[in-house]
Amino acid sequence: MAKGKFFAKTIFLAALCLFAQGLSFAQEKKYNLCYYGVVTNVNDQNMLNITQDLFFAQLRGISYLETQDMRDDEIKDSYKEIQTDESGEAFFKRAQSQVSDPNTIVFVTRIYRPRSDEKWQCAFIAKNMATGAVVSKGKEYDSYYKILTDAKVLIQSVVSGAAGNSDSETAGAQKIAGGPAAAGSEGGTENIAGSWGGEKDASKIILLRSGRGFIVFNNGATMNVTVSAGEGGTSIKIVQKDKFNASFYPDIDRQTILNFAESASPIEWNLTLTKSGSLVGKKKTLVQSGDSVEPASVDVAWTKK
Repeated sequence: MAKGKFFAKTIFLAALCLFAQGLSFAQEKKYNLCYYGVVTNVNDQNMLNITQDLFFAQLRGISYLETQDMRDDEIKDSYKEIQTDESGEAFFKRAQSQVSDPNTIVFVTRIYRPRSDEKWQCAFIAKNMATGAVVSKGKEYDSYYKILTDAKVLIQSVVSGAAGNSDSETAGAQKIAGGPAAAGSEGGTENIAGSWGGEKDASKIILLRSGRGFIVFNNGATMNVTVSAGEGGTSIKIVQKDKFNASFYPDIDRQTILNFAESASPIEWNLTLTKSGSLVGKKKTLVQSGDSVEPASVDVAWTKK
């Protein structure tokens, strides 16, 4: 009788171990993802680069993906032919021959504007090459920049669907991978995500939920920034992420500012989110003083558009 109980217990433990191993395998299953960038009729290459870099970074943040950047692949030569292909099938047929591992998801974004006075159409499309499943989610936007602030959730949902996961499973995996929301994470910057104005030398200020953003200057230069929030979410710190660029200082003579290329600290904004919804505070930058420059703290006020 004792031997029978021991045998049954052994079988039970072995089965439990196999179940746990199978569960662990399911949770840790990874996919290769081929990222082909954006199919679009947008003519602003600088803005397109920012958009594609943002989407790529958001894909790389998904824990169960091994993401490959395929934007420079020769398949890009055919982009113009498939701008209006809403299903993405024409694109996937071209990509099929380049995928050797069936455990692969191919991902592409379609951003299209029929005419200059119409709304933007954006769709995120993914195909699981093993199952043939195609998942697409998209929206219409009044502003191109709304696409960027809305992208993260849609990207996660589309990839999750292509991988055969539920949205709740994906959210759980992301939470485990990233840990609790910290200052500067999406939880702290969600309230300020969107398009802002207030810099006299900037035409666009875009802050994203992911803790990233960018500023487009009137002279055409684009500065990528990091965005973090203090406890409570009202204290906001924005810091230049890019290397020194003389175009970030349009009020300073170009040759003068170039002399300080090696010593210039990143431009930094320390702002407070007011009850009215504006951002007010100080900007740490450089200002011209005669034939030289000096550090300065300048008052700034941003309003949401």
